[in-house]
Amino acid sequence: MLKILAGEKKGHKIYSPKHIRPILAQIKKSVFDIIKHLINGSLFLDLYAGSGSVGIEALSRGSKFCVFVEKDRLCVKTILKNLSLLQLSQKSFVITADILKDLYWIEKARNVIKKNFNKTEFDIIFVGAPYVEKSYSKNEIKLANLCSDTIQILSNSKLLSYNGLLIVQHSLKEQINPGKFLLVRRKKYGDTIVSFFSESKQ
Repeated sequence: MLKILAGEKKGHKIYSPKHIRPILAQIKKSVFDIIKHLINGSLFLDLYAGSGSVGIEALSRGSKFCVFVEKDRLCVKTILKNLSLLQLSQKSFVITADILKDLYWIEKARNVIKKNFNKTEFDIIFVGAPYVEKSYSKNEIKLANLCSDTIQILSNSKLLSYNGLLIVQHSLKEQINPGKFLLVRRKKYGDTIVSFFSESKQ
């Protein structure tokens, strides 16, 4: 089981399905240390949410609302279970969708925060796509460009606020296309990279 690292729910356990690879505690701590000045009162979007660990950490540290998007139904059930046990259901909304195919999630996420906060953009968006390998031939295996494809969708969605931050956790092997976003920071953790983007001001 995972644990919440800081904030109101510090030390509480989070259930996680065995078939997913959750974000490492070291990486999660580092990311939240970097964005600590942005968290309080923020609207948070957790994409490829898995167990909900990142979004729940954000809520514990002061985000006022989090929308989780995840396609795996076992993961969705786990997220809902974690939110209920931690009494965070009123501060969250879970969408079951394939981020790259079921693009209805974009309007769904927008409508949720518009209804509750009269806003249509998120302050922080976290992308934690799995490191999926695709075999094109017996001798050629490549990483699926889930992160770059997701960034392209976000580039056209207008879901990130003007002063917001897009955080993407990806494999060292995956070359990221930033689309219209501006890379402002990058941290390396072994074979994992976390890239931080803002809206291009051009």
